[in-house]
Amino acid sequence: MNEADALVFSHPGITAKQRTVAALPFSDSPVGLSGKFRVRVDPSVPSGAYEVRVSGRHGLSNPRIFIVTSAANQLVSAISHSPQAPTELPVGQFVNASCTAEQRDWFRFELSETADVRLRLLAGRVDSRMIGLLKVLDSSGRSLAVARGSDDLDPTINLAKLPAGKYSVMVHDFLYRGGSEYPYQLVVAVGPEDMESAPVVLGFESGLVEIEKVSGRLPAHVMPSAITLGSDEVSLTDAGQPNAIQKVEMPSKNAWWFPADQSGQVFQLGAKKGQKISVEIVSGRAGQPSDAKLFVQRIEPQQNAEPKYHPVAQADDSFKLGSEPLSLLTKDPVVLWTATHDADYRLLVHDMDVGRMLSKRQAFQLNIGKPVPRFDLVAFTAFPNKDAKQCRGFGSKLFRGGTEAIHVIAARRDGWRGPIKVTLKGLPTGVTATEVVMAANQHETQITLEASEDAKAADFTAVVIGSSDDGMMRVTATPVTQVWGRGAGRDFVQSRISAGLSFHVSDRDLAPITIRSGDAKVAEIKKKETLSIPVSIVRREGGSEPCVLRARNLPPGVTIADVTVAKDKNEGALKVSVSDKALSGTYSLWLQVETKLKLKPNAQALERAQAYRKQLQTLHDDPAQAAQLESIKAAIVAADKKVEAAKAEAKEQQLTVYIPSPNLTIQVVDP
Repeated sequence: MNEADALVFSHPGITAKQRTVAALPFSDSPVGLSGKFRVRVDPSVPSGAYEVRVSGRHGLSNPRIFIVTSAANQLVSAISHSPQAPTELPVGQFVNASCTAEQRDWFRFELSETADVRLRLLAGRVDSRMIGLLKVLDSSGRSLAVARGSDDLDPTINLAKLPAGKYSVMVHDFLYRGGSEYPYQLVVAVGPEDMESAPVVLGFESGLVEIEKVSGRLPAHVMPSAITLGSDEVSLTDAGQPNAIQKVEMPSKNAWWFPADQSGQVFQLGAKKGQKISVEIVSGRAGQPSDAKLFVQRIEPQQNAEPKYHPVAQADDSFKLGSEPLSLLTKDPVVLWTATHDADYRLLVHDMDVGRMLSKRQAFQLNIGKPVPRFDLVAFTAFPNKDAKQCRGFGSKLFRGGTEAIHVIAARRDGWRGPIKVTLKGLPTGVTATEVVMAANQHETQITLEASEDAKAADFTAVVIGSSDDGMMRVTATPVTQVWGRGAGRDFVQSRISAGLSFHVSDRDLAPITIRSGDAKVAEIKKKETLSIPVSIVRREGGSEPCVLRARNLPPGVTIADVTVAKDKNEGALKVSVSDKALSGTYSLWLQVETKLKLKPNAQALERAQAYRKQLQTLHDDPAQAAQLESIKAAIVAADKKVEAAKAEAKEQQLTVYIPSPNLTIQVVDP
């Protein structure tokens, strides 16, 4: 965070100005305070969740969420851990705090009259590691209600007609963890106004994008929420209670409650023989702690007897895509089936998760209609490491002549098949990305951004676009960010939907190496043959060590052995072998280059400190400044300390790095 001089917000109505102090002695320029800002939220900015990133000498940070609200905020320096002396919590005010390890936080609020009360704990919604536990007690210490959150859900408590009096609130992390990674906000609200009724909004610089909010939270993990929230509208706010047998027609898109007694819901519809029908349950993807299962049966009426039910299709968990950085899982069933007769069919929807701790009642959206073959995309910044398990939240610093990458996952829906062309929009001058192709038998790809050697400094947001081969279908990818890596007792990477994929071009850093592969043309390779593709490395200061090149995103049947380019060499060759089992088609791949670089993180800071020290020495040696000599000497002592501190920051470091190469596209053809 050294020399952090700007904050970048997801809404243009939120701005920050760096705080400054008086100029250094014998200098006319005020000094910016690194990491110190005054933030202003314009009155026109809607209440909701927004993202902020830190920008400065060392690039652009990963995003963090904060809440904009019209309610007062209470900044408490110390939270009480004693139930006998709780921290006062005025009704309607947000208190900002962090969990303390192995401790419980205690608050007290007072009602002057009987009222409906709602307690909200915001933890996952503000990028906290906290799994919240919330408890309300009356003045005699009797427990009135308790609620526990999860990795995906912040706890809430609603109490109707609570009598006037004083009440205590206990808050802690369910695993009793604590520290700066476990912040939370707590609010007690009364009256008819529902503070959770407004959607959570993530703002883009070009405007506002509303993300449907269900269960009063922005998903802490993306899971398949990102897929649902890409192009489909999901709303459970008007969920209804169906009849014993609810008759529906196609198309149908309605929200329903799962039965409180855990029995199944039954829906009935008529269909013609040969008719293709898509049925989808959206519940877990919309933030509900549910595990739905779907059965489709044909109804055969019987004279004077119960009808017979013939199995047609069934579905449980519908898909699993991705890997360690982002595993897109869903317990929501999706089934594509064909009517076998002109008949009535029934759909049975069960919630297999009978737990009642996180939510008293779950809802689901039932979508029935004609199949619409399509795809949705999720995109996130690719973490530069050969071990995917090391993925964690990180920022961007795109060197001139350097590269960074975006990972893209596709969810193919309703039987859609075909290659997907992936391109980027929003790139500034000097930054390019070659179009890549996700083949019909692939669900993932990676696209590389490359900065030219003369690229200008810029903070920008890239938009990932996926297109069908004929150009008739264009899909904008849902952006995702990794919030937390493994650790703190959680053996997975925590991710969520983000306002955008943001990057920073540094005009003060030149990449020690630049990789080139092929001649930018599509290389054609026949099955059962091997093709040699040249690779070149441009070496600069700090980039003299050997480079190990590993091919990534290879399709089945295509192999490329690792290549090592020695420290005294700049050229190599990839041996691409294609078996007769490979599928014909166009494929995009990339190389992960592992090497050691020698870098000086901030040589400019040392240059500035030395220049200022030299300026003071000139004044010291000037007889005309004799009257200020003592002040100059004191300034020199302080300047010498700054020079020593800058030397540490400019000290050369050797780092092992994993660099993505620009994309290479090959075409596998039949002999």
